[in-house]
Amino acid sequence: MEPGLFSVASSATPVVRCRFSRASIALVCTLSLALTACSPKLDWRTVQLERLGYSTLFPAKPKQAERKLSYAGMELIQTLDLAQVDDAMLSVTTIEVPSEIQSQAGVLLKQLQENMLSPASIGDAKPHLEKSSYHIAGTARIKVEVDDYSIEIKNAGGDRWMRVRWIMRPDQSGGSRIYQQTLLISAPLKATSFKDELHAEQWDPFFDEFRVQ
Repeated sequence: MEPGLFSVASSATPVVRCRFSRASIALVCTLSLALTACSPKLDWRTVQLERLGYSTLFPAKPKQAERKLSYAGMELIQTLDLAQVDDAMLSVTTIEVPSEIQSQAGVLLKQLQENMLSPASIGDAKPHLEKSSYHIAGTARIKVEVDDYSIEIKNAGGDRWMRVRWIMRPDQSGGSRIYQQTLLISAPLKATSFKDELHAEQWDPFFDEFRVQ
């Protein structure tokens, strides 16, 4: 099975089997060049993806990859939009859940979160939870609270720091979309706090300007 994909066991309640932390990092890396240790040069621009129901600011033009996933007897479309600037990778992964299995969307979301944050995926790292928000598109500028997780991933080739959140929203066809918004950086040599670095002001446009339909 290719990195970043998940398979489903045949049971009454589908079970997602995925290596959704290090494996999803591998999926992200298939669209990126070799990482360097330079300070990022951020050139923010609005990227609006009507088909996927979201817009946000990316620090560079994102690349896109799409895969089909088997879940609960259905084929789900997973789309990855990723921008890399020096050693920083910012991505939005969208999973489209059709109306036929909408009742299982919450189960799928929970399994994705548990797999990503499990010791099997991130080792001994202790995720740090912090409240944040995203926007509902429209003139009212509605903000919705969301949980952001900051994670320090120990790696023989160099530590990686990751900030990740999940958002689920209904679509216009009776199904839903599950978004995973991720920032992945190499640990800076002189940084003292991975939480402060991941929540630094320079990354705010990517998270604070995330808007969904």
